[in-house]
Amino acid sequence: MEKAKGIKIISVDFFRTIIDVEPTSETLWQKFLRENFPAEISTKYGQRAEEILRRRWDAAGIDDKQFKSVRTINEETATELFTEIESDYDPKLAANTIIDGHKIHNTFQDVQPFLSSLGHKYPVCLATDADFDMLENINDIYPFNNRFISEELQAYKPNPRFFKNMLNHYKVKPENILHIGDSKSDIVTPKQLGVQTCWLNRRNSKWEYSVKPDFEVKSLLEILDILD
Repeated sequence: MEKAKGIKIISVDFFRTIIDVEPTSETLWQKFLRENFPAEISTKYGQRAEEILRRRWDAAGIDDKQFKSVRTINEETATELFTEIESDYDPKLAANTIIDGHKIHNTFQDVQPFLSSLGHKYPVCLATDADFDMLENINDIYPFNNRFISEELQAYKPNPRFFKNMLNHYKVKPENILHIGDSKSDIVTPKQLGVQTCWLNRRNSKWEYSVKPDFEVKSLLEILDILD
């Protein structure tokens, strides 16, 4: 197995890397709609909510002028959907339900042994597209060396400013950081800045983008071999 060289800092994504977000944001929308609308139309509304959410999330990710919190993105998604389907349901209540779903922190089985082993050798920081209130009791999972949170940085991972904050904080070369995550935004932007990247591919998916990760693993524990 190819080894990662020169690593001084480990950066780890949160949702779907450390935390098993089941249901995901999209499924949370489906669940919310099933509980509040007739069964025969809730699936249709759920699919439309997912389309709106993805569009608004992608736009927010690259917007360098006006930052929107995860809660705001979900509230705007609800507002657009409820206007479209002529529903008077409260968008704020819908957004609160979605955010509350992300506060359930069920860690994957490989997380604790991975972090416990890694923490003896490297500073480990958290890098996540999240609001502060989505990270309640984070210290119960692991005492991260530092936390880079979108709401605090006013930027999401597709924005280079997110990872530049990390580089400025640690005062290291980009190639001295290994960032681990499950999504496109965990790979493409940091890779373009020179950060070493590791794609956590738990679902055995196919990588579909021209910018490729330096490493690919199916479990966090495989990373220990890369770093050895």
